[in-house]
Amino acid sequence: MRVDIDIMNIADICRRLGIQPVELEAMEEEGLITLAALRDGKELPSDQLDRLEMILRLQRDLSINLPGIDVILEMRGKMIQMRKEVDDILDFIRRQISRDLREMLGEEDYPMALGAGEEFLSIERGISGRGKKGKRSKGGKAGKRRND
Repeated sequence: MRVDIDIMNIADICRRLGIQPVELEAMEEEGLITLAALRDGKELPSDQLDRLEMILRLQRDLSINLPGIDVILEMRGKMIQMRKEVDDILDFIRRQISRDLREMLGEEDYPMALGAGEEFLSIERGISGRGKKGKRSKGGKAGKRRND
């Protein structure tokens, strides 16, 4: 159902998606979509097409009214923002742990990386962990310690 056009006039949108112009106006009044006043009338920017299609799916498939859709989209936006915040916190923790371990063990002798999706850190010091694929790492230089 996706239409890849930068901007579409209301008549084209309605024809392609099988809706009436009054439905788009109601969605705009409810604050669900933003129509741009350009040229000869209102048009829909392409960045609003995915949102419009989601609104139509919620209406058609689940029979949700516009105020209900507004609540759903607001909650979805908050969930996306919360997920981004959690990802940022996890990235910060990974960087801190990696930095602390590098300082503790000596970065030049024991290069390491702690990235998203890794269960825990593996280093080439005889200490083994599980990497991204869950395989045990093979350590070299077992027993060698750095004297600072």
